[in-house]
Amino acid sequence: MKELYQDSTLGPSSRKKHICILTEDIFGPIKNGGIGTAYFHLAVFLQRSGHKVTICFINGLAKNPVKMKITKQFFLRLGINFFSVAPQALAKTTMARTMAIPYAAYEWLRQHEKKFDIVHVSEWRGTGYIALLAKSLGIAFGNIHFVVKGSSPTLWSAEGNQQFLKEDRQLGWVFMERKSAEMADTLICGSKYLIEWMDKNKYKLPERSFFWPNVFLDDLLPDKRIRINGSGLATREWVFFGRLEPRKGVILFVNALNSLAKKGVQLPTITFLGGDSYRFDAQKFIEENQENWQAEITFKNNFDAMEAIEYLRGEGRLAVIPALLENSPISVYECLATKIPFIAADTGGTRELLDPDTCEQVLFEPNHIALGKKLELHIKELPAPGVKHPRVKKSLEVWKRWHEQEHNTPQCKSPVDMQSPLITICITHFERPGLLYQALKSIEQQTYQNIEVIVVDDGSHSKEVHHALKILENHYANKGWQFIYQENCYVGAARNTAAKRAGGEYLLFFDDDNVMMPEMVEKMLRAAMFAGVDCLTCSSIRFSGEGEPNTPESKLGTQIRFMGPARAWATKVNIVGDATCLIKTTTFRNHGGYTERYRTGKDDIEFYSKLISANEKISYYPDALYYYRIGNNSMKARNLLQEEEDFRQISPYLHTLDAEEKSLLLLRTQQKGRGKQQGNKYKPGVVRRTMRRLRKFIRLDYGQ
Repeated sequence: MKELYQDSTLGPSSRKKHICILTEDIFGPIKNGGIGTAYFHLAVFLQRSGHKVTICFINGLAKNPVKMKITKQFFLRLGINFFSVAPQALAKTTMARTMAIPYAAYEWLRQHEKKFDIVHVSEWRGTGYIALLAKSLGIAFGNIHFVVKGSSPTLWSAEGNQQFLKEDRQLGWVFMERKSAEMADTLICGSKYLIEWMDKNKYKLPERSFFWPNVFLDDLLPDKRIRINGSGLATREWVFFGRLEPRKGVILFVNALNSLAKKGVQLPTITFLGGDSYRFDAQKFIEENQENWQAEITFKNNFDAMEAIEYLRGEGRLAVIPALLENSPISVYECLATKIPFIAADTGGTRELLDPDTCEQVLFEPNHIALGKKLELHIKELPAPGVKHPRVKKSLEVWKRWHEQEHNTPQCKSPVDMQSPLITICITHFERPGLLYQALKSIEQQTYQNIEVIVVDDGSHSKEVHHALKILENHYANKGWQFIYQENCYVGAARNTAAKRAGGEYLLFFDDDNVMMPEMVEKMLRAAMFAGVDCLTCSSIRFSGEGEPNTPESKLGTQIRFMGPARAWATKVNIVGDATCLIKTTTFRNHGGYTERYRTGKDDIEFYSKLISANEKISYYPDALYYYRIGNNSMKARNLLQEEEDFRQISPYLHTLDAEEKSLLLLRTQQKGRGKQQGNKYKPGVVRRTMRRLRKFIRLDYGQ
């Protein structure tokens, strides 16, 4: 694993850059987020280094105009541009909610693409996933260098906390986080520990993957001249410093206090300095355990980062950081910068921030016995403040040099470099020739012309329909477009019939009631060839009515968004895309085409699952390229066997599993009613939750 200084040249500085920080979390609107604090320090540092810095904040808090105006003014005083974007879910589905932030980030960046040389974005929850995907397909951002920050992967957090994933969308986050890291132009993790975790979890890390401490500016914290803490001073208070959740070690800390109380140790004042957790009722847990502590207990859970540091700098306070899982903890940076006495669990990347000679003094093994012993050592006297690792001391110099040098960015291939392969467009039809004509008309208008069209009528029985089809067949005869008639065998069989007659290097499957945008074929082919993918799906625009899109006889809706080949979530929902896809003919035939089951849908999703399980290269074009008609006369509406459809979706994954592994994948439990509390899951009360939301919107003190 390489350190960032190994990617920094020692030559003369180059031009100053236009740099964007694209983030869901930033200090100001968010009081104490680790990602937001790290990016706040990075933004100020880059501005001081002479770069033009812009922050784009993608968060629902952007709906609060008063708070966003104050935030914008706060950053303008620091010489930093600030934009805010409120993500919008385009449907009432988990998929739509999951993709709202990545799409909002992508769409804003497309509007400002020419302004930036470098974009910083965290992998967390896939904020930059769609933008990175667009670059990987050659759609946009060819001149932007994306720096992905390894922060807090969902799977890493769940494993470290020994917690189960609670929501389906977390499966999507795991996929987008991994792909964001893999598609980065440069990946930078705050610790060697996290980059090694990614490697162990089989991330295909880019060649330019590095670890290095976060940018942290000591002078942004409260004035060190007022410090009254230090070695040799009496201990008056132990302060748990972190969010009140198991991951941050609150249970470990409570168990350590219990063990000391049983030994008869007289405890000092105990303070819990951190925000509440949504999944764990820490205050209730503490109240149930504090009976024997015989100490004053206080909670301070409304402080922002600056207020927390000011509190810790009070006389006789020892910061206790017993987190069970850490990457490059901001709380440790803060204590080191302000020389606050602290002790911390020896987990994750914490050790990487400390001078090796002081680790034994500061760190303890992450168990309650070791913590109890360490606390007992400082029952009367505070330890000496921790000392920074030499790497942290030279961190800013390396970050400065790295941003000043030029970074090569892969350029998009020119259309001249592309061949023009024949594409066979495969259309299935049943009893709606008027809609079929609209689809064929949109194909005629394509900017890419090296195409052939094969229409398979899957058993239409009306004489009027057959008459209309013959008219269409004669109309397109001069183009060589084929019309094939077969008995009703259903859509999978009809698609296979078209594919068998295809002469193209690529197949493009398209439904007869949809309408292409003029550049659809050209854009899909260009992206597939640029990225070297075997199968490419795309986004679309909903519309309804019998007329063509953008006419009085139809009504446009919202964009239909997918994610791509997220293997885990693909066993539950359609995550890859609609049946419309561009695929290499050899790939389609090598996997046997669609399975043929009468009046049972999801043949397309089953086929995508085949490709995923075979590790074929699949991708998703995030822009809308066609209009998807919503109506009652669809094949989906005529499907009969829902359970068989669902089984088709997961069946390709069963082939390599043993009996017990299959049984786990096939287990389907009934969904319980919404709103009911299950197990020991903690849900904040209505009053507490409402007050938290009000504080987010009202509290505006950014350390001014």
